[in-house]
Amino acid sequence: MIKKILFLIVFVHFMYSCNSGKQSGSADSTQIVRDSTVPEAGISATPKYIDTIQAGNKKFLVFFIDKTTYEQFPAYQLSGDTSETNALAKNTDVKRIGQQLEFHLANGQQKIRVDNSEDDDGYARYSYAGYYPALHRHGIFISYYEADGFELINPDNGDTLYTWTAPIVSPDKKYFICPNMDIEAGFNPNGFQLFEINNKDILLVGAPELTEYGIDEVRWVDNKTLIAVYQTHEDIAHDRKRYVKLVMQ
Repeated sequence: MIKKILFLIVFVHFMYSCNSGKQSGSADSTQIVRDSTVPEAGISATPKYIDTIQAGNKKFLVFFIDKTTYEQFPAYQLSGDTSETNALAKNTDVKRIGQQLEFHLANGQQKIRVDNSEDDDGYARYSYAGYYPALHRHGIFISYYEADGFELINPDNGDTLYTWTAPIVSPDKKYFICPNMDIEAGFNPNGFQLFEINNKDILLVGAPELTEYGIDEVRWVDNKTLIAVYQTHEDIAHDRKRYVKLVMQ
């Protein structure tokens, strides 16, 4: 009888040990087996945008790109002739006489811009940038006492449009952007203006101002994509440039 009892005790202990070992092995297997079709946390097949910018009814998704990608697309848009002499030589309807620029309009009238050299808030200097066929406008660079700007003049009637910078026209000639980076001094807006070209009419779509970073040296890649230099306060402090693309939705 005693032998039978001892045998039963040993047998029960043996079966319990086997079952425990199987359960433990199953748990370990669950921990190390992974479904290779499921990406790990934080990994995505497509790059995530770092910001969204709303310009009127248009939204831009902002993505980081590398310098090599940025440099593949040289700046090809006309942003104005930096030599006024060259710009004037190409258009006989605009003349410089001393301190003033004279625009001879199609309606027979004149539009005149006169330099003001006073060293105060009234200081303004005008430089002819050239004619923009896609916009049907003359362009003028403007320098103020502590800021600058740009002006577009309709050659038909002299109507004017002030912009932050010279226009950069999209390849399909439907939009143009006027970007400006002044994240440090704050004398000029920091952001961009987006305009729509509708035949000879120009409509402001939106003018978002940025606070955390600025964009500069903007280039159109296609009709909805731009690339630009991107800098934060820290980037500027370390003399560093990064690069982004902006995709218009």
